[in-house]
Amino acid sequence: MVGQTLGRYRIVAQLGEGGMGVVYRAEDPRLERDVAIKVLNEGAGFTQADRRLREEARALSRLIHPNIATLFDLDSIDGHSFLVMEYVPGESLAKLLESGPLPEIRARAIALQVAAALDAAHDLGIVHRDLKPGNVVITPRGIAKVLDFGLARVYYDAATQSIAPTRSGDDLAGTLPYMAPEQVRGEPVDARTDLHALGVMLYEMTTGMPPYQGKGLADLVVEIASRPPRPPREIRPALSPEIEAITLRSLEKDPARRFANAAAVIRAIKGEDHVAVAPPEAEIDTGSGRRRIRSLVVLPFENRSGDSSQEYIADGMTDALIAALAHIGALRVISRTSAMRYKGTRPVLADIVRDLKADAVVEGSALSAGDRVRITVQLVDAVRDQSLWSGNYERGLSDLLALHQEVAQAIADEIRVQLTPEEKARLAERQQVHPAAQMAYLKGRYLYNQWTEETVTESLAHFDVALAADPTFPLVYAGIADSLNALGSMNALVPEDAYPRAQAAARRGLELDDSIAELHTALAFARRFYDWDWPGTERAFVHALELNPGYATARRWYAWFLSGMGRHDEAMAEAQRAIELDPLLLVTHSAIGDVMFYGRRYEEAYEYYQRVLDLNPTSAIAHTDMARSLDQMGRHEEAVESFLRGTPHENGRPRPSTGLAIYYHSAGRKDEARAVMEEVFAHAERQYVAPWGIASYYTVAGATGKALDWLERAYERRDGTMVWLKVHPRLDPLRGEPRFRALLAKMKLDS
Repeated sequence: MVGQTLGRYRIVAQLGEGGMGVVYRAEDPRLERDVAIKVLNEGAGFTQADRRLREEARALSRLIHPNIATLFDLDSIDGHSFLVMEYVPGESLAKLLESGPLPEIRARAIALQVAAALDAAHDLGIVHRDLKPGNVVITPRGIAKVLDFGLARVYYDAATQSIAPTRSGDDLAGTLPYMAPEQVRGEPVDARTDLHALGVMLYEMTTGMPPYQGKGLADLVVEIASRPPRPPREIRPALSPEIEAITLRSLEKDPARRFANAAAVIRAIKGEDHVAVAPPEAEIDTGSGRRRIRSLVVLPFENRSGDSSQEYIADGMTDALIAALAHIGALRVISRTSAMRYKGTRPVLADIVRDLKADAVVEGSALSAGDRVRITVQLVDAVRDQSLWSGNYERGLSDLLALHQEVAQAIADEIRVQLTPEEKARLAERQQVHPAAQMAYLKGRYLYNQWTEETVTESLAHFDVALAADPTFPLVYAGIADSLNALGSMNALVPEDAYPRAQAAARRGLELDDSIAELHTALAFARRFYDWDWPGTERAFVHALELNPGYATARRWYAWFLSGMGRHDEAMAEAQRAIELDPLLLVTHSAIGDVMFYGRRYEEAYEYYQRVLDLNPTSAIAHTDMARSLDQMGRHEEAVESFLRGTPHENGRPRPSTGLAIYYHSAGRKDEARAVMEEVFAHAERQYVAPWGIASYYTVAGATGKALDWLERAYERRDGTMVWLKVHPRLDPLRGEPRFRALLAKMKLDS
């Protein structure tokens, strides 16, 4: 039919073919859009198929969901019955899987969206019955869309609240490798049948192979009906226990043992509900008789030199060992910021088990003398307070940063954690670095980690010294990129000065070693805030987390990216995983509040910011972020008070800011708001002020034209805050304006 017309539609190309019909891409000249048209096959059984097509189409017309291809019309012309559906550009999941398994982070994101589609369908009593990778398309923006409800069955009519009658033999339909046991046995099916198919897809996405691999039709049916699949982590040890548990629960033979519904799957993927990972006896390693270690924390190394100026060496060794261990996907390693809370203390192991949920701790010390460093390391079972292993090392300064890989390998061997070939190769790498470069790099990182404008600026000078000593040292470029990104986000450097330089440093580092997750993460950060390259940003984040699944910073930044794209459920899942890795870092808890805020869930956002303040009542960012939620909740005076508690004061007065002006205006204190803005404009004559903030003030003040002028200026200046243009509630009054829609389109945020 390619080249022909069907009604008003001109057939452009064939997209696919199935048992019920052929799917084409077509042009709709009336609405000037592309559509997908499914034309029913003629021949034997046409009358029955046509009746079923019409029956199901009436139900499917009610399915309006961002993860489901929308049905537009049902018609029949010249004997051709056909459906007109949303055309979804992109690549099918089946095509994507031809290249092998996906990173777990991407598999989770796709499964989450497919589960959301199923949840919407099941709410209307519709069961897909033929869910498979070929019926899921991933759009260029990373959105999963479920297609082809051609075999769907309406088991419950939500409109009439009646149960539809079951037709004889109707449940024996679908694609065999994705069928549930009850399907292959010809038994009645329900929503849990689709969840089994989702489990098969999740298995394929994470392992690269199907769970059932019978050598013939009969053998495959027997496998589906009665044989349990091989555990995914036997195939890919780097997978998290949680994703394995979710997959195997979905693949239970008995529907009663699967998830009760798609909403339960969503909660499990997000980490809101715990899914049993393994029976208690699995906690004992049969080879050693010890408790199995699945998570650990590296406590800050003790500086035993007696010289506080050598503190950076102990901290540097702590950071390096955390980074090396975090590359092991089968091990959950607590991030440095949570570990550093114990610096200078002797923590009680029971507290670590409770607060960090860690099975083991690594303790160490560093003693530097001249050009030699002595390192002592001990691995302790935190639950039993039992020493498992210890080691002593003495190295020259040129070998210091290579030592962490040797120690990480020894720990992995001791706790018998499974390593992938890539992880083994990474731990076996040894790089000689000039001693002066190592020391300067460690000093730079020590200053960067203090995260103030002054210390981050000072860190760049030490990184320059390191490069002068050894320009082939890739970690230095990661330090430079991180510092420039930080200064850009603090508005200490203008965007055009900070982010292009950060990208250049990251790319130079990747030319030297493209296996460093920190470099990919720094590149993703700069691409997001300056290039507004959304696909490139996501690729860099996903690759960074594939290289180092324990890098909490990358997970937190990726969560913010997803939220800015309007993918709030995925963002929440990533933010929750960041908390698992860095449970004591307040900004990680605050990140969940941010995701809630941009998702318009203001009360929940407020609760998360309050949790941060319960842990640290002086947290400035929690106070200022809480002000946003209070403002949107209509509690304007409380928003002013919260913001004032978090903003710096100079000479007893709050530092002028657009945020303060906004909250004054919302509270009806318009004279105070205008006075603050006068100070802001005076300040802008001396130093960079982000145009976004000024645009936000004018939006709240109802000055639409000025607000759009300043937003366009923010676009021209590459203001990093523009990454929130699609989702920021404060800009809602502008969303109907043509100039605003044009900005969204220019930034490719209009879908």
